[in-house]
Parts: sequence; structure tokens; C-alpha cells
Amino acid sequence: MNRRTRVAASAFAACVLLALCQKNAGATERLVIISPHWEGVGVEVTRAFSQWHRQTFGTDVSVDWIDQGGTSDDVRYVVSLFAKNPDGIGIDLFFGGGMDPFLKLKGMGYLVPYRVSREILKGIPPSCGGIPNYDSQYCWYGVVLSSFGILYNKKVLSFLHLPVPQTWEDLGKECYFSWVGAGDPRNSGTMHMMFEIILQAQGWQEGWKTILSLAGNTKAFSASASQVARDTAIGEVAVSLAIDSYALDQIQTNGSENMGFVLPQGMTVINPDAIGILKGAPNLKTAQRFVEFVLSPAMQNLWMVPKGAPGGPKEFSLNRLAIRPDAYLTPGITFRDLNPYTFPSSFSFQANLSAARWAVFNDMVGACVIDCHRELKKAYAALRGKKDRRLRERFFELPFDATLQKHYWDNWSDAGFRNRTIAQWQNFSRRKFSSVIRQAKFSL
Repeated sequence: MNRRTRVAASAFAACVLLALCQKNAGATERLVIISPHWEGVGVEVTRAFSQWHRQTFGTDVSVDWIDQGGTSDDVRYVVSLFAKNPDGIGIDLFFGGGMDPFLKLKGMGYLVPYRVSREILKGIPPSCGGIPNYDSQYCWYGVVLSSFGILYNKKVLSFLHLPVPQTWEDLGKECYFSWVGAGDPRNSGTMHMMFEIILQAQGWQEGWKTILSLAGNTKAFSASASQVARDTAIGEVAVSLAIDSYALDQIQTNGSENMGFVLPQGMTVINPDAIGILKGAPNLKTAQRFVEFVLSPAMQNLWMVPKGAPGGPKEFSLNRLAIRPDAYLTPGITFRDLNPYTFPSSFSFQANLSAARWAVFNDMVGACVIDCHRELKKAYAALRGKKDRRLRERFFELPFDATLQKHYWDNWSDAGFRNRTIAQWQNFSRRKFSSVIRQAKFSL
């Protein structure tokens, strides 16, 4: 190669190198997240992560958020995609929806382990109230903590001369007829968790009695937990089942003089709202960075600091309880008194049981409560003022018992078995409620 050729080759190589550097400098990485989190979380987390990623790694990130309508819908969507594409589904992360979805997805082999840095991990206690904050094999991590209670509209209760309910059983009292708000657990992971808490806190028989009673008082079942909270705030209902984030958002928006939130003492749990990397994640490195970021002190503070405050969100207050205890020492955080690490211990929640019966329990509530809600509500109204013990016992009869649960969940993937069983439950429930309505006409 002569001197002129070498010079030309060197110049060409330099141009290629310069072009590559310019391309990399302006490159935009991509991240795909499926999440039931509301819009404000997507906006604020994307903004904060993109800024951090640009400062730390010198590249921008485009974050795509997917939601099929709620946690239960998102889980079904992911499972259906993996059934067709077992090596990967083009989605990097599942983010939010509690802990149960992650136990289910891990059990199906759809989550991949990733151990965050030692610096991040040492800031997160292994558990809160006896429930793990992250997976022992690092397939998922709790990002924030959730508590579950009763949201109430003070003005509506005052107008109706009704007391503030303090327990789950209170929601079934006759005085709250048609003034209770709740959602469909088949769509909403929050509502699923709340019904599961009632069932575990009170036991199978008493838990189902409470579920059927509060359903008798429920005005209508919404598809989303956020809509239930909004309905309470505008006075469509007086009280409702609510996760703390939606309750605190309504209190902050409408004022504590108008809205309140109560945790049934000894009858609720603190549950991690988790994140996990999905099998075959197309943007694995960026997904790992995202997990590190949402567990970092800066992002943990963002969950609790009100919008507009230094270090806080720009457009939406997120009103979530951080997983890191040190976040509760941050000046200016919202709802400082709600520190889950200082809450008294409640009952022992069985997370594995909850995850195992997730789909079956959703369909139990769907078939025996929501699909026949019109008949259920009429039957419950017919019982008002009645003292007939046998008639009340008839109202609370179930087409299944606790001993059959494992049989159901072992066979629930069989569509024929599932559909036949649901139809049997629906028919049993409709006949039962119709019978109660008829007999109540002749009962004292």
C-alpha cells in the first residue's frame, strides 16, 4: 500500500469512527414495560429515569408502557403471549400489581433473576410485617409498599348520619345498603388482593360471609380500583375498598376535611408492589438499569415527595409508600405518619396460597357474586329486618368448600373444566338468591 493509499484509508477510517461516535452519542435506547400503574407513574418515572440514564450513560431512553386494563388483565396477556412465544414476548419488565402476579410468573418460568448492586440491596429490608420485600432468588423486587383499607367520604356519611366503618364486616351492615364501592377482581389486582385479605384474615366461612354481605351493599362493581376511589370522592358511594395510593390521592386532591382512610386493625397487610424482568427481555441491560434506578434513594423519594417540591415529581404526586426505610426520613414527604415499618403486626398472610388460587378465587367471586350481582343485591335487600336464621344461612351457602381449592387450581388450565365449573357456580348462586327472594316474602 503506497503512502497516498494509506492516507486515504486512514481518512476513511476516521470518518467511519466519527460517524459511529456521533450515532452512539445521539442513540436512543428502548424499554418496554407492562404495568397496571396509572398514568402519573408512567409520566414521572419515565421522566426521572430518562434524565438519570442520560446523565449516567450518555444516551436517551424511550420507554413504552403497556396496560391491558388492570393487573389481572395484564397477567393473562403476558401468559397468553408466552404460550405462543416461549422464548420471549418483546416486553422487558412487569411492573406493579402487588406481589402475587410475580409469584405466579416466577412459578411459570417467565421471570429471570437479576441481583441488584450490593449498595442498593443493603438499603432494603428482607421483609415488612413478615411478608418478603424481594424474592430470595432475585426474580422480583418490591419497589413500593401497599396497605389496603376503607376509603370514606366524610360529607356523604355525615349527610346520611352513618358512622365511619372500622372493619371489613362493617361494610356488610344494613345501614350501608347501596353505599359501598368495590371492583371486579378479575380485572383489578387491587380488588383481588382485598378480597384475598378478607378471606385469609377471617377464615374461609366468615370471610365469604363478609364478601357476600359487602357485595349485597355494593352499588355496582367497577372494572378498576381507581374508578372505585373516584366514585367515593364524588359521592356516588360513601365508602369503598381502596389501596392506600388511590385513597391518599383522593385525600390530597379533595382535602382531609372531606375524605378519610381507615385500616381495619389486625385485618390487613402490608404488601410489596413489585417489579421483575421478563424472560427474553429484548432490552435486558436497560431493564436491569431500570430496576436499579427504581430502587435507588432518588427514585424512592420521588414516590413520597409532593409534586413541585425539590427532588419531587413535576406533574403528578405519586403518593406511594417507599420500600426503603430511609425514605421516611426525607424532609417534606407526604403522609409522614404512614410508615409501614412501624405498623403493628397483623395476621400471618400466606402469599403462596394467595398466588396458587389467584385465578380460581377470581372466578369464584366472579361467578358467585359479580355475575349474579343483581339477584344477590335483591336477596340481600329482602333479608333486611328479617330474623329468619335459616333464610340467612341460605343466603351464605356456597357451591364449594375450602377442601376443593387444590382440585380446582390443579385443573383450572383445562378450559372445558373451568367453563363447566363456573357455569355450575353461577347456576347455583342464581337459584339460591331467587329462593331467598321468594321465601323472604313469607318470612318474619
